[in-house]
Amino acid sequence: MRLAYTVAAPDGGAPALAWCGPLETVLERVRVAGFEGVELYVVDPGRLDPVRLAGRIAEAGLTPAAVCTGEVYGRDGLHLSAREEEVRRAAMARSRAIIDLAAALRVPVNVGRLRGPAAGDPGAARRALDALGELAAYAWARGTYLVLEPVNHHELDLVNTTSEGISWVRQVNHEGLRLMLDLYHVQLGDVSVPAAFVAAWAAGVLAHVHVSDSNRLAPGWGHFPLRDVLAVLEAVGYTGWVTVECLQRPSPEATARQAGSHLRRLLEELQGSPAGLR
Repeated sequence: MRLAYTVAAPDGGAPALAWCGPLETVLERVRVAGFEGVELYVVDPGRLDPVRLAGRIAEAGLTPAAVCTGEVYGRDGLHLSAREEEVRRAAMARSRAIIDLAAALRVPVNVGRLRGPAAGDPGAARRALDALGELAAYAWARGTYLVLEPVNHHELDLVNTTSEGISWVRQVNHEGLRLMLDLYHVQLGDVSVPAAFVAAWAAGVLAHVHVSDSNRLAPGWGHFPLRDVLAVLEAVGYTGWVTVECLQRPSPEATARQAGSHLRRLLEELQGSPAGLR
């Protein structure tokens, strides 16, 4: 497993779940905190130069891990399930531009809130599924893919559980769409967190992981048994990215240092025990 941290791309967004600030400074501090990669929150890819962005990340000694789209919905209100055609068209255009950026960085695109809500509209799920199928094909043709993220029912009402996420990936049925699991959302939507990760892996669709603690603060600052989840990932042979996505409290630097040290200690303990378990 490789550890990454969420960082705001220098495109004007200010997500609450990512380290925001001058990019060079943020990247250096993320590396010092013990991370190998960064997951970029992107809202307006037209303001970004992929070549320059990749160079700045590499110069900091880091690797791009993924591109996150949550602020496209959170800030601009664009989403794939929208009843209004102009909103859907704008969401699709923004999504394609983000996919182009991700392809240049050679990373997947996270689709969480971007799929949008149902809000009592019986056609919303079909519109979102059709859009995901189109975008999955677009991404795959460019050498990358999407990862669909189940989101807890307090924030969204489409795809709240791991089983629903697996079902949507299977309905789209395209190599360009896979599943990611965010520990914060899994604990609110699934009966058993370890079982959810096992099910996603057994289905052959798990491609990315987000972690935080039970209160959405840095790992180790809540009461969630994160070691159990890492043990499952270690046992099944997951070798992808584990990205810390959490509230930046009391400060981004304190949060990143806590998350990096806590996760590395847990991974060292697991890797020193039979099959990752004690």
